[in-house]
Amino acid sequence: MLSLNKLRINLTLMNTGVLIGLLLFISIFLYVVLSMDVETNVNNNLKIYCSQLANEIEYLERQEAGQEVAEEEKQGYFEYTRSLVQNNISYVIFDQQFSVLDQSYSLPLEEAKLVEISKHYFADNKEKYLISNYKQGDKDYKICTYVVVNKNGELKIVQAMKNMASERSLLGNAQEMVGFTILIGASLSFLGGYFLSGRSLIPIKKSVERQQEFLADASHELRTPIAVIQTNLEVVKASTDESVESQLTWINNAYDEIQWMQHIVEDLMFLARADSGDMMVQREPVDVTYLIKVVSEKMAPLAGKKGIAFINKLEDDLIITGDEKQITQLLVILLDNAIKYSSENTIIRVIGKKALQGVSVEVIDQGIGIPKDEINKVTQRFYRVDKARSRTEGGTGLGLSIANWIVDEHHAGMIIESEEKKGTRITLNFDKGVEKK
Repeated sequence: MLSLNKLRINLTLMNTGVLIGLLLFISIFLYVVLSMDVETNVNNNLKIYCSQLANEIEYLERQEAGQEVAEEEKQGYFEYTRSLVQNNISYVIFDQQFSVLDQSYSLPLEEAKLVEISKHYFADNKEKYLISNYKQGDKDYKICTYVVVNKNGELKIVQAMKNMASERSLLGNAQEMVGFTILIGASLSFLGGYFLSGRSLIPIKKSVERQQEFLADASHELRTPIAVIQTNLEVVKASTDESVESQLTWINNAYDEIQWMQHIVEDLMFLARADSGDMMVQREPVDVTYLIKVVSEKMAPLAGKKGIAFINKLEDDLIITGDEKQITQLLVILLDNAIKYSSENTIIRVIGKKALQGVSVEVIDQGIGIPKDEINKVTQRFYRVDKARSRTEGGTGLGLSIANWIVDEHHAGMIIESEEKKGTRITLNFDKGVEKK
């Protein structure tokens, strides 16, 4: 089971890796979108602030010239500039000689640096607004430069700037949340994946266990006839001066074991093909009434050796959809088992009738029966109720396993009822016309 545990871990790691990759992709995408949205929002706001400040230049020029300014106009400008400060926006307005016309109470950058940045507007800028990023120490600033011309044809330079600390903090928190989400997601994925992979491997584990048990049982079953053959042939080999006729007992013993081995190998090959999915099931109308009569007639001589009689009670036209060869094999297995485990001079009844949704077939014997706690085991491979009797009768312990497979492949049902020392009733229920999809 070491390889299955390794497979379980590999599946878990693979699923976790895929989830981490998916989370990383989504997180990076969302982070980039958030960053772009923050940048765009700040840029647009700075452009709006510059435009609004440009609209106040006429007021500033009149105030600088000593002209009378209405109190409401003063109050409006004051309220506006105060709102800029509250929004963490600093500003400065230069004339064309780069003399300060107005500025916020304090500027985060030196005036000379702002002048230098504003000159880029006239160098290679083709946009109406020039957005610049500037880093001073551990602080990041975004600066918007805007140039307007007044009524006298004079240039005025407006700059609005913002400390990006809050935005960087927002993005930093987003990064931490992304990392935390990936960590939690990876942990839950690993634990959940480990649990689910364990659940998904249960059928495989059981299949491997069944195969191992099957191989062990097959080896055990074949070991006995091989030993018997070897022993008998060694006796023959040691008596080279005796005639073949005098050693027929040993030769016949070996031959019987070979015949039994051939039988068990055929059953093993059938189950191997069934397990691998190579066994094809033909879908065609099958007359169950006819098959029961044919199988009963063929097996009557075998039953007659023990004084066992078949009593068939069959309705006409019991038609199902299935594989005629496999249905025949199923009936042979059930009747053969009934003969093997029935006492001498008893009766085996076979009842075939139409059921509510299909066809029902019952095989009832007067044999040794099956203990109640072992009824669920009889379809297991190499299981025998009476090992000594089964071996003597030539049973392999695989018949009901094959029968169970045929029943399953035909979407039928098999009910086993038994009472020790009284007999066993096996009921087959076929759906009429049901085909496997």
